[in-house]
Amino acid sequence: MQPPDDSPCWEGAWSRVDPLVDLWAQGALARTVAALPTLHPWRLGDDKASVRSVLWSAVPEGATTHDVELVDGGVAILTQSAPPPSLPLGDVSPADSLLADAEMALATLATIDRRQPHDQALRTFLPSDPGVRRWVGGMALLPGAWLPDLAILPRSQRDIDDPGTRWDTESVAFAARHSVHAGDMRFASDVLAPHVTALILDHVPDDAAVTMAGNAVHIWWEYTDQSRLATGRAGRTLEVATRVRDAVPSFVLADYPDHSDRVEDRLAERAAQADAYRAGRVAGRNQDPTLQRIYSQAQATYQLGQRKD
Repeated sequence: MQPPDDSPCWEGAWSRVDPLVDLWAQGALARTVAALPTLHPWRLGDDKASVRSVLWSAVPEGATTHDVELVDGGVAILTQSAPPPSLPLGDVSPADSLLADAEMALATLATIDRRQPHDQALRTFLPSDPGVRRWVGGMALLPGAWLPDLAILPRSQRDIDDPGTRWDTESVAFAARHSVHAGDMRFASDVLAPHVTALILDHVPDDAAVTMAGNAVHIWWEYTDQSRLATGRAGRTLEVATRVRDAVPSFVLADYPDHSDRVEDRLAERAAQADAYRAGRVAGRNQDPTLQRIYSQAQATYQLGQRKD
């Protein structure tokens, strides 16, 4: 599978992912990016909370692409924030404005074709449209777990408004490079054990974010004219995401198990009850005595009318 363009950061061989894996990546993207603080300028692409979409996703060549095998690997993704809405000015109708926005979005998506053949020449890197931001990330699945939101953000991408971290860390270097944001700081302290903080310090770039939410670890950075020039950076980001996933203490995963199976069991139970109800349903009969009386009266009235005729 071809990378999105000819940028050095995509160096390496890639394989197409299974559609179910791609679907998981899009859901995990929404959850992990939403872990950002409300007023952070990176939140969902910009400070207006616009939505990101996955433009390209792949796994290293040779990795199996079925959703079950995602446990042992991860997914590299290129995402894009939605452009800011164009408000109509003067005599321009809202419909014309929406049409222009749609045409611009389609033109942007057309720059990256997921179905391009293997022998097609690499596309030339093109800067994104004004108001649109692109991001490169690596995602890894946390099997059997569903974690609260946690965001480990680079201080290099914030000005003086970067809030201090309430989590007390013994690592001065980590506190100087990253701010930690979580609704449950005890959970954050448990995740950021010394070996995890050392891994992040040694292998996560200064301009990259590490966010966790649900069953996903996401390490990502903005796709710019400068960041794209780091050779093989996308592959390294994916590798680090899987290493961080594997480094999360096991007791943390045990404290936050995934209960989606319970939801599926409840849905299956309700479906079985509905099937049993439909199978036992007989016209003119109902278990509710009030409804049964209404049915009986209506049937008697109908039969009386039939005899008169």
